Amino acid sequence: MAGEIVEKLGLDELKRIYRDHVREDFPRSERRPFSSMKRMTKAGKYACYGYYDNGSLLAYACYILTENGMYALLDYFAVVPGLRGHGVGSEFLQRLKNVAPVKCGVFIEAESPDSAKTDEEVQLQKRRIGFYLANGALLTNSKCLLFGVDYNILYISQTVSAHSMEQLHCAVEEMYREIYRPVYGRLCKPYAVEYEKQVGK
Repeated sequence: MAGEIVEKLGLDELKRIYRDHVREDFPRSERRPFSSMKRMTKAGKYACYGYYDNGSLLAYACYILTENGMYALLDYFAVVPGLRGHGVGSEFLQRLKNVAPVKCGVFIEAESPDSAKTDEEVQLQKRRIGFYLANGALLTNSKCLLFGVDYNILYISQTVSAHSMEQLHCAVEEMYREIYRPVYGRLCKPYAVEYEKQVGK
């Protein structure tokens, strides 16, 4: 629609979204302190975008950026309550491909269904992975055990097929080593699996 735009967020708008939305959309255990977002933004290692329709927020996304500018890790992605399930997230994700501040692409963490404790969690995690796959993401053969949570790693870019699984896994390891250097290898353990096992074949 003509009124829909994607805008990079300044710190004032990011603070407002954090206060009004992030706190409601994500549990405390998954919330990064705003002070951390602010520090990384000023250092050029964090970037956030809002999706608006005539000034009203529809969705938002935040990225952790690698120092070389080649890749980013999707830190937050959410559609505001009341608009979920209506295609807003899909449209926003497609538009983000054109504005994501990276040369290559974006990695996405999605909790692995293999680590779910209930059938409900399995279905929820499969739906989340399915959402990204339906919007052009690639399920890589990389996983990461991060602070005790097992994640599947997906990858999305305009040229998603231009990279081999080996190249992507090397990039995943390098990215996590940079972002989580103090705990890398202890609380952050990226690893590769056979692709057939990753997709459950």
